[in-house]
Amino acid sequence: MPNTNDQSAARTPWWYPIADKPWSPIGFLLALFALTLVWQWFSPFTLIEDEAHYWEWSRRLDWSYYSKGPGIAVLIRASTTIFGESEFAIRVPAALSLLIGAMACVKITKEFFNDRITTFVAAILFVGVPGFAFSSMLMTIDAPYIACWAWASFFALRAIMRSTKADWVSFGIVLGIGFLLKYTILLLIPGVLLAAVLTRGKRPKIKTAWMLGGTSIVLLGLIPVLIWNSSHDWATIRHLLGHLGVRGGDTENTLGGPGKPYSIKWTLEYIALLILVGGAISSLAITGWIRTKKRATTQQHTAATVLMCMGLPVAAFYFAVTFWAQTEGNWPMSAFVTMVPVAAWCVKDALGYKKNFVHTLWGIAVGSTVVVLLFFPLGSWLSTRPVIGPMIPLDRATGMREHAAATQQAIDTLRQQTGLEPIIITDHYGRASQLAFYLRGHPTVYCNSALIGGRKTQYDLWDETNLANPDLVDSLRGRPGVLFGGDEQTWSLGFTHIVHLRKLQNESKTRKTTYTGLHFTGFGQWTSPLPIPEPTP
Repeated sequence: MPNTNDQSAARTPWWYPIADKPWSPIGFLLALFALTLVWQWFSPFTLIEDEAHYWEWSRRLDWSYYSKGPGIAVLIRASTTIFGESEFAIRVPAALSLLIGAMACVKITKEFFNDRITTFVAAILFVGVPGFAFSSMLMTIDAPYIACWAWASFFALRAIMRSTKADWVSFGIVLGIGFLLKYTILLLIPGVLLAAVLTRGKRPKIKTAWMLGGTSIVLLGLIPVLIWNSSHDWATIRHLLGHLGVRGGDTENTLGGPGKPYSIKWTLEYIALLILVGGAISSLAITGWIRTKKRATTQQHTAATVLMCMGLPVAAFYFAVTFWAQTEGNWPMSAFVTMVPVAAWCVKDALGYKKNFVHTLWGIAVGSTVVVLLFFPLGSWLSTRPVIGPMIPLDRATGMREHAAATQQAIDTLRQQTGLEPIIITDHYGRASQLAFYLRGHPTVYCNSALIGGRKTQYDLWDETNLANPDLVDSLRGRPGVLFGGDEQTWSLGFTHIVHLRKLQNESKTRKTTYTGLHFTGFGQWTSPLPIPEPTP
């Protein structure tokens, strides 16, 4: 129980009567889910590159894909089958995933901290984590992955605290599903092991056979990925090594080489991104964990210790990665999932007393929740405001409809001029996927990145889009093309008579160009240029 000797009671917050209802957390989350769906239905934003690329995957279901497992493709395929080929249909699983993940967080808080107001606070904090909120608006890997991490954490916590066989089995099943979305979920396993070691003697003894048997179910999730990779030269491993910039990765034979020298900016950027993506959650959670030792029950402190341990390996892993390569803000995002219940306990504990720094952090968390939830609905308006407008990067999610219309006009004109059906080729997988979605009839669009010194993509692994496939080249030979990116010299390797078009309407990529080419001949096999020899002394 809290020690109140050193503090005076504060006035009860106005929202306590609302929060102190059994239905409040779920009611709040369902209302937010409904509002998110409404926004997605009326959203003016076009698919970003990753969304469009995963939609391309969903058109060609397979055991796995170049950079990820099949989970994201299956979700989009299911949604588009129900709702049709639309931006809304593609994004519905993202909103649903946030709801599912938040419900796991609510379940953890309710079961192990046993307080309605704390549970309600947990619901608010979860959807207010900037990274989680943004992921619910766009259909990338992150939202369903976070949902799987949250439920796997719930079952692992219950298994550790109660030593139950069914919970270990459930943990393994959800872990396997999560692996089909993002391989990083395996880093939850060392977090669970760390938690088990640090809390021994404070909870029931774990039966090793149950833990190993349940956790080993994750291997079922590895099967489709291994089957696919074994017949594709272990492409995923090469892709992951390429991110690290090491030998054997898919950047080894590219123009940029296998990697760049370490820069301290990578590590500092990672720390800054953790703060930006997680908001005030980490500070609240750390404070809460420290305070549970004196101000909560032994069981609650043990549960808080388990929860804090679960996210440590993923945060530490990507911190280590910064010494090899530059990271992205969403990579360690799952580290914040199990911090939320501890942070919620910290807020509830502090709100009963006069203002202190926890109140400030709670205010920051609520403020960031409002900001991130309003960012997308107000994004178009904010992007036109003085000063802040240029800082809002909406170019990735605007203008593609108009750009595709201008592209379609260029295609139609070239068809009329030549009497042949033009092919569309880009130098980037994202632009290829966006054009495939927005052009009339969802045509096949090709990507020649790997043939001109860039990294391989999923397009290089499908026979019907692989421009190094002799059969495909023969079927396309002689046709004209509308070409995006690169320079005239590059495109002249595969076409004759290159014409530089004006910049098409709403071309969102800066420093990008558009061309038409006649008589496609194929690009052949690009090889890395030989290094310039050192002068002889």
